[in-house]
Amino acid sequence: MSNPFDDLESEDDDTAPDTTPRKGPSESEDVAGSDPEREIADTLESDPSETGPAFEYSAVRQKPLYARGETWDEFEKTFRTTIAPKLAEADVVDEETRELHDALVKLGIEQPERIAELMLEARRDS
Repeated sequence: MSNPFDDLESEDDDTAPDTTPRKGPSESEDVAGSDPEREIADTLESDPSETGPAFEYSAVRQKPLYARGETWDEFEKTFRTTIAPKLAEADVVDEETRELHDALVKLGIEQPERIAELMLEARRDS
């Protein structure tokens, strides 16, 4: 029995994808022409939907987050109705949980007084 895909690619086919391994610059090549500031600017100007997660999973320190059920429910609703649409406007539809958790912790760092107020308020109300 012959392979039904034999006719799709031949050695003489110029349209076949190039599978030759690509080599990056060797250590002996001159890299003095590189511009780190331009590379950073290019990264900042890139489309967030094309860059993938903000950081790799290997960069995380996993810690549990504990919240009351109604708090999680309200946050998930807010995420669906406000945060996710804002991300979708920027063509980001593949957000990762680690990115969300990192943003939440950063918000706590930026607004520590508000965190303390919420904690004290919760204790007064209990």
